[in-house]
Amino acid sequence: MQKLIPAVLVLIAIGIFFVFTSPTYTGPVAEAKLEIKSLDSALAAAQEFSTQERNLKEERAALPVEGLERLNAFLPDNVNNIQLILDLDALAARSGVRLSNFDIGEQASGEEEEVQEGNLVLDSTDPVGHIDITVTAEGTYSSFRSFLEATEQSLRLLDLVGINIKSEPTGVYTYDMTFRIYWLQ
Repeated sequence: MQKLIPAVLVLIAIGIFFVFTSPTYTGPVAEAKLEIKSLDSALAAAQEFSTQERNLKEERAALPVEGLERLNAFLPDNVNNIQLILDLDALAARSGVRLSNFDIGEQASGEEEEVQEGNLVLDSTDPVGHIDITVTAEGTYSSFRSFLEATEQSLRLLDLVGINIKSEPTGVYTYDMTFRIYWLQ
């Protein structure tokens, strides 16, 4: 009988191992280890991101303020249609051209549009967005040329992508133009 008790205890230990310990270790414990490994990986990535963000902030702080303002004017981080129209109108007024019929076109394909409280919000994977603005200008050829030179020298990044010219016997022409405006998304 004394030899039977250790054998029974060994059989009970083997049974407990196969019934409880092994399934617990390969099930919930293994899942917990995988989750811990995944979270450790995410934590390491977050720390790397934090370090990179800190380095970028230090580099940005080292840039001159005037340069950042010029960069923001060149490629702003929003569309701001009203300010753009005011800027174009001011350039036109200085050149002797009268602008009218502003029409903001559709955004580039592959982007989704959402309107929130009158603001245009665009969503895209491209870091630089663009939209076309069509405008009609009236003026002489020399004043129109002066206007185009002013837009060319403007800090704001814009391209003249289309133009249609209608002549008048008075020497005042009508120019239907399409500008492509860019911004950071």
